[in-house]
Amino acid sequence: MTQTLAPKEGTPLTRTFKIVVNGGYGRVDYDDPAMGSVRYLANQQGMFLVIPGNKTATKYDFKGGVDTALRMAFQFVSAQGADFKKTGATTVSGQPADEYRNTKTGAVVYIGTHPGFRLPVKGTLANEGGSQSFLVSEIKLNIPVAVAQFALPAGTQVISGENGAAGMPGGKGG
Repeated sequence: MTQTLAPKEGTPLTRTFKIVVNGGYGRVDYDDPAMGSVRYLANQQGMFLVIPGNKTATKYDFKGGVDTALRMAFQFVSAQGADFKKTGATTVSGQPADEYRNTKTGAVVYIGTHPGFRLPVKGTLANEGGSQSFLVSEIKLNIPVAVAQFALPAGTQVISGENGAAGMPGGKGG
């Protein structure tokens, strides 16, 4: 997923996230300007913010696992509220998708319709301050993914975190 924030004045900020999901396991990797390489993991032990460079992981104690993480990553969509109306259907990144437009803000989001992939694949919002957008690409469905990808790296120190999601992509502070 590529996310772009483009203020009217200033330099656009683009972040690229690699997202891998396998049943109840999930992983999101990206580079954070303040923390460097960051990884979110959802596995049988819980939900973690992993900073590989300093061998630490913060464990968050909120419920929901992968589903919660994906909702937070795609907060752009839920933040627009219930004012989305279906306006059509198309294909985005090779996935069939329904187009929805927010009648109040003008935001547009495309939700995948393929069974097993009913997630946002693209979204845009522009206003007087600038624009924000995201695009999910290189979507691969039903491929084998080793569960080892969702394990904490060996030697990682686990720290208990607060309830909530400070630092989560799309979450408070992220």
